[in-house]
Amino acid sequence: MVGNVKNIASLLLFLVFLLPSLVKLEHHHKRFECKSGSGTHYHSFQEKCAICNFEFSVFSSDFENIVLQKRQPLAKYRNHYKSVNYSTLSTYSFLLRAPPDSQI
Repeated sequence: MVGNVKNIASLLLFLVFLLPSLVKLEHHHKRFECKSGSGTHYHSFQEKCAICNFEFSVFSSDFENIVLQKRQPLAKYRNHYKSVNYSTLSTYSFLLRAPPDSQI
């Protein structure tokens, strides 16, 4: 029963998102070409079609004004990082690697 509900829900969601694209693919307008080489004449205005201009928007149209607070610079900065320099580290760096467990 749960499998049938999931199948029906997935088919419904598929159709909801596919139907506007199919309508847009099948929507056609009559195109008019003016072949008049000379003469003064006027053409009727072709309005913009809402179906042709339809797009799914991935961004929300709600605009939120984000107010960022300015941070005050620190008056006294204390560096707690202590670097330790070993002079023998570079000469014995090969000892840091373990031997291979087994060879293939």
